[in-house]
Amino acid sequence: MKRVWLWVVVCLVILGSLGTGAALAADPEVEELKRMLRQVLEENQRLARKVQELERRLNAYERREERMEKQLRVEAAPSGEKPWYQRLEVGLQVAGLVQGALGVDKDLANVHAHAGREPAGATDLVLTDENKAYGAASVDLDFTADFSDRDRAYLLLEMGSGKNPDSEIPSFSGIVDEALSMVPVETEDGDVRISEAWYEREWPLYGGKFRFRAGKIDITTEVDQNEYANDENAQFMSSAFVNNPAVEWASYSFGMVAAYEASHWSLTLGYEDADSSWDNLFDYPFLVAQLAMNTKFRGHPGHYRFYVWYQGEKHLKWDDLKDYFARGTEPENEDSAWGFGVSFDQELAEGVGVFFRYGWRGDDLVGYWNTTLDDLDFSYGFEQAVSVGVSLSGALWGRAQDELGLGWAWFVLDDDYRDYWEGKGVFAERLTLPGEIRHDTADELHMEVYYRFQAGEHLALTPDFQYTWNPAGLEDDGFWVLSLRGVWEY
Repeated sequence: MKRVWLWVVVCLVILGSLGTGAALAADPEVEELKRMLRQVLEENQRLARKVQELERRLNAYERREERMEKQLRVEAAPSGEKPWYQRLEVGLQVAGLVQGALGVDKDLANVHAHAGREPAGATDLVLTDENKAYGAASVDLDFTADFSDRDRAYLLLEMGSGKNPDSEIPSFSGIVDEALSMVPVETEDGDVRISEAWYEREWPLYGGKFRFRAGKIDITTEVDQNEYANDENAQFMSSAFVNNPAVEWASYSFGMVAAYEASHWSLTLGYEDADSSWDNLFDYPFLVAQLAMNTKFRGHPGHYRFYVWYQGEKHLKWDDLKDYFARGTEPENEDSAWGFGVSFDQELAEGVGVFFRYGWRGDDLVGYWNTTLDDLDFSYGFEQAVSVGVSLSGALWGRAQDELGLGWAWFVLDDDYRDYWEGKGVFAERLTLPGEIRHDTADELHMEVYYRFQAGEHLALTPDFQYTWNPAGLEDDGFWVLSLRGVWEY
């Protein structure tokens, strides 16, 4: 702006010298100089106004930045007291789900619910429709507080209402995992649950860090993770792709996690109360140990996890069930479960990733024996589970926040489970009982395809298609499930 005023003075001097004579005043060049001077003065006024506006905006920006710095500053306040936290984050998620099941064999569903026996009457029917629609909604509110660079706490509140089709339609793969984190799966409106509440501290150690967490935890956040198949709210919905279905996971109860994390590998040890009763906390433990490695494949990241697990709740063995049919011996129902699993994910190219999971469980278990054959739980009808899939980023077709996923799962049946339903060996005696039904068996297969469409800054919509062949290992053409999921996050 100083240069502008200098030009004005120079022009005035020139104009004054030119005005010494009346003859010069009538010169056209003088008139042109006057016109140019007026333009310079007008431009100077415009620039002055522009500078004033820029100065106003700069001052407003500086004041806003200063307020933000004061809010985030961890230095001592004028009173000498420090804030009780270093960082505090609040997250809100609202999810809704509408599903339609098509072509379900309702007779098969009712027979499976009664351990192979015909329901006694209409009041015992689990499913009465081959085509049925379901709905669910949930609200998640979470708080994360960092007290220092090494100390943090987490709280997750969940509330929801709706119906989970898994309660009526039998399958090993599952249709929707926890009805989009709605806890419990079927609940009355307004019920709120503290799903997680834990404290964690970490220490630097040998070039890495050691973490210890304790409280009410979800152990699946620490083991069996997967980049492309681990979140029922954003990725696949079926339990077959959210976590390893061959593992009998504990769920939202008291637990502890100890983990050492280096740059390219980590070791995690976890404990959680298996029966979630908050009584006799260590009588029925769920224990897990995982070794994870981070690698690069042609410059693309990959994660490879290997784990073993133990579940201390009481289960029924097939040998005990055979004795029940052969000699009428009451099952003991007191054996624990164990197994191992792997979870791999690998990026193959920019925006293209694949995943693989495998799980095996041992000790030849049936599931749980309650009081009668009608209440027999066949949760261990399969002994191996495999899932594979691919994830494509929408960036490949100009939609960077969208995602397309395709998954395939295979459940290998236990031989004794086959014999039970087909009436072979000692289980042939089962078919002599009134109302018993024989059924052919085959390995269950499950397919899921989803497309997550980012409809707005905070809203994602996901159409999802699932098909299950031979649900629960009982030979059948299968059924469709068509879903639409909406998730709003802030």
